[in-house]
Amino acid sequence: MCGIAGYVGDFVPGLARQMNAVQRHRGPDGQGVFEDSSAGIALGHVRLSILDLSQAGTQPMSTPDGRFVLVFNGEIYNFHELRDDLSAAGIMFRSAGDTEVLLHGLACSGAEYLRRLNGMYALALWDRQTSHLMLARDPLGIKPLYYAQLPHGGLVFASEIKALCAHPRLRREVDGVAIIQHLAYCHASGDRCALASVKRLRPGFMLQWSADKPVPKTSQFYNLPFEGRCELSHGDAVDRMRTIMSAAIRRQMVSDVPVGSLLSGGLDSSLITTFAMSEASSGFQSYNIWYSSDDNRLDQFGDDRKYARVFAARHKLQLSEIPIRPDAVTLWPKLIYHLDEPIADPAAIATHLIAVLAKEHGTTVLLSGQGADELYYGYPRYKVMHLMKWLPMIPRRVAQMVSDSAHTLPGAREGRIGAFLRRVRRVLTTMTSTPERRFLSYCANTPERVIYDVVSPDLKECIKRGALWHDCLETMRSTAECDGLARFRIRDLLVYLPNHNLLYTDKMSMAVGLEVRVPMLDLELVNMVLTFPDEWLVSGLRNKVILREAAETVVPREIIQRRKAGLGAPYRKWLRYDLEPLWEELTSEAAVRSRGWFDYKQLKNIRRLSQEGKADLYMLQWAVLTIELWARQFIDRNPVEEHMRHMAGSVVM
Repeated sequence: MCGIAGYVGDFVPGLARQMNAVQRHRGPDGQGVFEDSSAGIALGHVRLSILDLSQAGTQPMSTPDGRFVLVFNGEIYNFHELRDDLSAAGIMFRSAGDTEVLLHGLACSGAEYLRRLNGMYALALWDRQTSHLMLARDPLGIKPLYYAQLPHGGLVFASEIKALCAHPRLRREVDGVAIIQHLAYCHASGDRCALASVKRLRPGFMLQWSADKPVPKTSQFYNLPFEGRCELSHGDAVDRMRTIMSAAIRRQMVSDVPVGSLLSGGLDSSLITTFAMSEASSGFQSYNIWYSSDDNRLDQFGDDRKYARVFAARHKLQLSEIPIRPDAVTLWPKLIYHLDEPIADPAAIATHLIAVLAKEHGTTVLLSGQGADELYYGYPRYKVMHLMKWLPMIPRRVAQMVSDSAHTLPGAREGRIGAFLRRVRRVLTTMTSTPERRFLSYCANTPERVIYDVVSPDLKECIKRGALWHDCLETMRSTAECDGLARFRIRDLLVYLPNHNLLYTDKMSMAVGLEVRVPMLDLELVNMVLTFPDEWLVSGLRNKVILREAAETVVPREIIQRRKAGLGAPYRKWLRYDLEPLWEELTSEAAVRSRGWFDYKQLKNIRRLSQEGKADLYMLQWAVLTIELWARQFIDRNPVEEHMRHMAGSVVM
């Protein structure tokens, strides 16, 4: 796990080292630079040593003849098999890690070699003979990779946006469509970023740039089998899936530094931890986070800690816990700096605190259950969409009456009844929408009409053009033969997962130099599960059906049967009681008018409705605060300045 950076076509002496310095937290164990001023190319790399801790694993890494130069962030889990194939072909290796395997494979087979990789990665390969640059990102988008086209045909790329900002010719102007998407979903969709000049390389895509044609060209090198069909019986599929999952975790346990797990007490993390413990020699540790029942009285999240403790006690596992309290919000500006994007999800705070705890306990690699909810229909929205198949049978007039009446339900009352009413209101108010729009409304934290009211006229125009939904609808419709719930999963796997969950997990862990691996997204496992029919995944009020069956022999029944409780933080309670001063400061009339993105009176209105318990608009408030804090660090000033202040000792980051 590392950080990569570079540029081509517009040489700036010393810039690569500055880009390295800005994202040094991703690789505290070393850094390297390759420069060729005559070709206008520079590649940078900061290293977090996981495999082959010797200097033989240092990057940038070149082939013996010097033709190809590679920088690479991530892990290739099947590198042992790939190394054997290359050795049989006569390739000699100088190191024991996966980087040199990747380098020689790409040198021998070119972009076709990408299809053989099982891992998480973002890479850049420079061919000195042809002056050709190739960037690539893994099929699930586990590792981030950003790029921007520069004036006169240049290109700059990096693991983090703030490293791009080190380039003197990068423009830092906001993308209005991305802002409204952040307000709705807490993340931007497609290849958008909040900075208009910056794009993210999509999962399973590569970018190619040549000196003779200095225009970046992107293309897809890997297609997930969304239209596949499983040829196994249900029982055989359960056994085969369990075998592949065990093998995936075994592959991801390979490390020359300590490995632990993020144990939430849910099905996914418990299953991963069970398999991981059987592979660990000794000293395996797990980590969890908790908050008080008083802080949880409005949000009503499930109690993860008691289930994690049950699991740990039963398996005699060392479990370390860290509390999350309202004062953790003081970290938020710092974490937004590390996030690069205005990701409005308090779960990022929880993830960061767990990473800090694990690092303090000597763990450098954490296994996480990320990806299982997207893959196995684990979110409540899938159960709702499944149960609402009967909706077309209801007369539209009746459905409209129910939808209109649902708006009168209270949205932000405390206690379990309040939480139940919030969910009922959310389902019923969308009854008259098309299935695709209804699913996206469940994905959104705030209704489109509310966002329309609070934003400026310019951003209203973005909403009128359908920009809030367009990227997601385009993704869902990209595979014509998918039907049922499968077409919704396409959106979650290719948009929500890489642009949100995996993104904040990567940034929050790498902020302290810790690697998070996600075995549920092992490519062999994903390719198998995508072929399963819907009825193997969701049935009645049960979801993740086949995963629960696979876990029956290894995970306690009370964990298998428990209600889902995602990793998060009690943001509603914080906003209602603890963050009044922060809200008043960041949404003052002067601040709102100066920014020009929101309507001051409407912001006061959503605050009033939430405080009175009439509407649950707290996530919209959190998004507004996040966007303002992000703008102060990435628009009002260059985030590289934040790094320089830190280096000068005036700010602790």
